[in-house]
Amino acid sequence: MNRKIFYAVLRRRENRVFGTSLSKRQVKGIEGILDAFETHGDGRPKTLAYALATARHETAGRMVPVRETLAKDDATARRRLRKARYAQPEPPYGHSYYGRGQVQLTWKRNYERSSADAGVDLVKFPDKALEPEIGARILICGLLDGRWNSSGHGIAHYLPSFGKDDLKNARRTVNITNKWQLIAGYYRAFLKAINEAGGLETQETMLIQTAAREINHPTFKPKPKS
Repeated sequence: MNRKIFYAVLRRRENRVFGTSLSKRQVKGIEGILDAFETHGDGRPKTLAYALATARHETAGRMVPVRETLAKDDATARRRLRKARYAQPEPPYGHSYYGRGQVQLTWKRNYERSSADAGVDLVKFPDKALEPEIGARILICGLLDGRWNSSGHGIAHYLPSFGKDDLKNARRTVNITNKWQLIAGYYRAFLKAINEAGGLETQETMLIQTAAREINHPTFKPKPKS
């Protein structure tokens, strides 16, 4: 993907994701997600577009990892969220597991589940989710495997390479269907920018990946030899 063209499309007036300009911090945040996707993503434009759309919403447009309520420090976040059940201090470290990162990771169990992707014990060091590279990996890996979705479906289930997008239920990969229409608009804009910038993979690669998924599907039955 040609990143120069990608950013030029995002800056178009009709794009309506950021307006006609991007701050250095926004570009840095987007670059972090693009880089993390190259190492931890599935190569699909739809997945990348939805990751960027999620970050656009969850960070209030900043695109870099943030604390919930956009608090500048842990003490302020705890004070603002003192009534939230998921933000209560928990043993053994006394940390509060409120939303952090580009995806706003909440609940102690989710910090634990994302530690392997982060490469660090997030239960012991939850603020590590505020590091751009780590936060981006958490976002992408969580979308892929559906760990935050009660149905266990990853983003490819709702946004297939071939077929109609289910953008309402795609939001379930992060937060039920909260604000799904707003995020769907961001998704379409990011996907347009990705495609105009050359896309991420060839049609041949997509066909090969789709065929592999079908072969591995439990309902697949090979044709008998003649």
